[in-house]
Amino acid sequence: MRVTSWTRPCPGPDWIHSLLCLALLLWTRRVNGLSDFSNYLSRILTSHSAHACDGTPLRLHCPRHSTISIQSAFYGSGEVWPCRVEPPVRAHNHSCAAFTALQKLLSECQSHRDCQLPVNHLLFGKDPCPGTTKYLHVEYKCKPAEHKRLLVCEGETMVLHCKPPRVLNIYAAVYGRRLGQTDTCPSPLSRPPPFECLNHEALHMVSESCYGKQKCAVTVCNQTFRDPCFPGTRKYLSVLYSCVPQTLLKEADPSFLSSTPFPTTNKDLEEPSSKGSGRPENSGAMMSNSLLTYTYIREHPEMAALLFTSSVCVGLLFTLLALSVRVTCRERQLRGRPVATSKPGSPAVCCEHKRTDIYSWEDATYVSEAAELAERIERREMIIQEIWMNSYLNGSSC
Repeated sequence: MRVTSWTRPCPGPDWIHSLLCLALLLWTRRVNGLSDFSNYLSRILTSHSAHACDGTPLRLHCPRHSTISIQSAFYGSGEVWPCRVEPPVRAHNHSCAAFTALQKLLSECQSHRDCQLPVNHLLFGKDPCPGTTKYLHVEYKCKPAEHKRLLVCEGETMVLHCKPPRVLNIYAAVYGRRLGQTDTCPSPLSRPPPFECLNHEALHMVSESCYGKQKCAVTVCNQTFRDPCFPGTRKYLSVLYSCVPQTLLKEADPSFLSSTPFPTTNKDLEEPSSKGSGRPENSGAMMSNSLLTYTYIREHPEMAALLFTSSVCVGLLFTLLALSVRVTCRERQLRGRPVATSKPGSPAVCCEHKRTDIYSWEDATYVSEAAELAERIERREMIIQEIWMNSYLNGSSC
């Protein structure tokens, strides 16, 4: 039986060339991924606006892993006229607006990724300007899925802060009381109302005080925000925000300017203790870390490319080292294989000359056959010796 030898192919230039092509492909995909991530950041960091005239649909859209957060809404006829038709002839000091525009947009589009509405006066109730062509203008942001939330009861101070070099970006703020939240900021003197009383205009106050800053403090009271509830109802302020790198916010929003110096001491960053206020959740940590990573890559592209190339080279070196060690160990194992000794002309010697490079299961078969042959030879010699001794004893007795 003839056994063919098997050898492991050695890594050649084609193999290294394939690895280099794979590294180049991964680098290209990473660059494309950074470009897509840049577009995503520009969408979630800046404010967006959309408008539509009567008879045309209005569409609001946000990228994946983000939802719509309405900032303001206006439906009516004002000084600005975005429609292509001629503006209506009216008194120069007269303008009309539907007061239900913001509430309608919040109920239809808030926390949705895509929203489309037909623009007409029937959508907002009573026509604010009968016989006049009107338009709908909406300001909104794309709220990321990873964000922070802070809730502060009435009579306390809300403090928001971010670690440098990150700054605050406000997505939503509501002052009032939602239906069914009896355990949130309870009042022993009065029961919560059986309906929602919310002031969504609190977003403008919070944004003016906190947007683009590392720390801000807002007093939660009726003097700061308009009271939307019945007298005696205890309210609270709920804010959704995130901490983003300052350089990214400046790049996404050119009008961004810091009006106050950033605090640098730990004492300035301490929050006052409040019994009924909630602490911000840690759900935005992943978002902040990804933003910091992207900022470092944008500010140091050469260093990022050098680190990526170095990591690929180190990986290739370790791979080649592991392959060389494995090949060396295999050669030493084949060279140091024990050879069974037997008489000339025996089948074991013939088989030994034929078998040079065999698999491990063939090695085991060969070793077992050699051991069996040696055992047979030993038994034959013992039988011959026993026969010789018996014949010697029989001869001496005669």
